[in-house]
Amino acid sequence: MLAGSTLWGLYWLPLRWLEQAGLGGLWALTLIYIGATGTLSVLARGQWRVLLAARWRLLGIGLSAALAGIAFGLGMIEGEVARVLILFYLSPLWAVLLGRVLLGERIVPVTVPALVLALFGAGLMLLSDVPGAGEGLLPTFSPADLLGLVAGVLFALTNVQLRAGHDLPGALKNLATCALVPPLAGAAALGLGSTFAAPWWAMVAAVGIGMIWMSAMTAATQFGISRLPLQRSSVLLLFELIVGAVSAALLAGEALSLAELAGGACIVLAGLAVVWLRSSTEPHRAR
Repeated sequence: MLAGSTLWGLYWLPLRWLEQAGLGGLWALTLIYIGATGTLSVLARGQWRVLLAARWRLLGIGLSAALAGIAFGLGMIEGEVARVLILFYLSPLWAVLLGRVLLGERIVPVTVPALVLALFGAGLMLLSDVPGAGEGLLPTFSPADLLGLVAGVLFALTNVQLRAGHDLPGALKNLATCALVPPLAGAAALGLGSTFAAPWWAMVAAVGIGMIWMSAMTAATQFGISRLPLQRSSVLLLFELIVGAVSAALLAGEALSLAELAGGACIVLAGLAVVWLRSSTEPHRAR
């Protein structure tokens, strides 16, 4: 879990490096996930009968995971790393609400106050740079912030589907979370008229990053989540925020303001409260 969280927290580094090398965001994600899909396909060999039997469940997992991965990756490239990560971390709350709607899971009493606290924290972050009261929210709500929020919702939807498919092999679930990114990101790049003029070595590097970096952090995180109590894995996932914020501050000069830190703390505390109280009222199961 710590290894996976560290890699996710540093994921912005190869993405921005590829962009500086001339490989735009959507094309970089396309090639990265081609590499990851290749590696994870090898690890999932021998599971093709299960894949065919559970194809619709895996398709649902793959679609939401692909859209989440694209939104998250673009947010890392275009926005402030720590802000995107913190807004993404609203996902535990979205997961609880979606679990109630889609799976009929019980909502613990802390959910509503936690949601209010998290939304208050998000408001603090998004309003932190407003120079005057009359400026409103829109001047500080960047497209990258929106991508972080959307990625969190889609990631929550993916996790709910993974809980419902807890009987599926882990290798197939890992593969499903990556396999649809290349066609979707590639189609979006073509639809938006994005040019593909990167040097060959950048393209090779992107595929290599997917084969090693993306596949490793996907498999490590899924391995830990499926074997650790929800309380412990949720705390360890917070290491991603720390690594992302510290690395962005040191390497990209993206330090958070006090208001952004306070807002981020509200979001993290709200998410942990929901996860901890939910997991303390029901038995742990691998998912």
